[in-house]
Amino acid sequence: MTHAGFIPRKRLQRIIPEFRAAHEYCFFLHDQCARVLVEYETARAHHVSFRFKKQTDQAEFERLAVENPIQAMRNLGYTRQARKLVLNQVTMALVSDCLHHIYEALICIEKRKIVVAFNLLRKPLKDSLLQLSWMFGDENAFYEAFTSGNPEELSQKRLGNFRKEIFSKAIDRTYLKAVFDAEVLNEVLYDRTSEDSFEPMFQHAVHLITIDRIELRTEPENFNFIFKNYTDPDIDEGFYRWLPYLLLYLSHVIMGLFDRMRPMDKGAVDAFNVRSTNGYSLACGINAGETLEEIHKIFEPHVKCDDCDAQLKITQHNALRLLITESFRCTSCRRIRPFPFSWIF
Repeated sequence: MTHAGFIPRKRLQRIIPEFRAAHEYCFFLHDQCARVLVEYETARAHHVSFRFKKQTDQAEFERLAVENPIQAMRNLGYTRQARKLVLNQVTMALVSDCLHHIYEALICIEKRKIVVAFNLLRKPLKDSLLQLSWMFGDENAFYEAFTSGNPEELSQKRLGNFRKEIFSKAIDRTYLKAVFDAEVLNEVLYDRTSEDSFEPMFQHAVHLITIDRIELRTEPENFNFIFKNYTDPDIDEGFYRWLPYLLLYLSHVIMGLFDRMRPMDKGAVDAFNVRSTNGYSLACGINAGETLEEIHKIFEPHVKCDDCDAQLKITQHNALRLLITESFRCTSCRRIRPFPFSWIF
């Protein structure tokens, strides 16, 4: 399967056909998170409302809040509300920054700007993902470190001692705890000795010359990536083997943090869980046969084309299209018909 219809075909021309569905799936995950981010911003879900215990508190707050409203809340004894506000603001800012980088990285991949793409992915995948996981899995520890006044408490140097623990706690809170593995996340993102790791790509994309680690050392008479032929398929194979997995994990952490900020509609949560899980299976070929069979049982006998009245035929293309575009292509008249998949939930 080369194209699921989520992205215009002309944008995918430079991506190897066998990876186009995986690329569209990555964009689907980004767009789902971005949509919820915008909805929460519009609804001001990250704001915190509370009543003052005393009338004098309001006047004092208005005086102190000019310089630092959060510290003013703490000084007046509203520490719980101040904590909630800090965590909400950090969540929104981190997620927004993270999604901006991922969006631009995916666009760069479409244009075969590989070095720029890995430069853009380094921050959200190595830094933001870890902080978001920490906040999701152990909110108390994150808040204590964030408000300690010492930025070293949040540094990679310190967090490197318990990254797998951070990932494990976050995974335990996700819907897909059976899919994710803290060891795998740590290896793919940080282990420079692993053949599956993104770390060499990150380092070579950022630096022209790398000499400190033998695994990352620049080849003689060369600069990192400068003479690389970006049409070579080797980069795509590693890239699309792991990026959908990483973004699937990231998206579930983000949705979990949003739900904690303000509970999401249960139907919307269920729809995202089903669409993201089965979309991963079909786009990346992970137990795709079982997924196709299940979707066939649920939909094929009950859905017809509005134009020609032909029965829906579940192909891998149509199954993925149903999940990530909420439409299907009639195998008889070839017209694309809308199908509100999320409405089911």
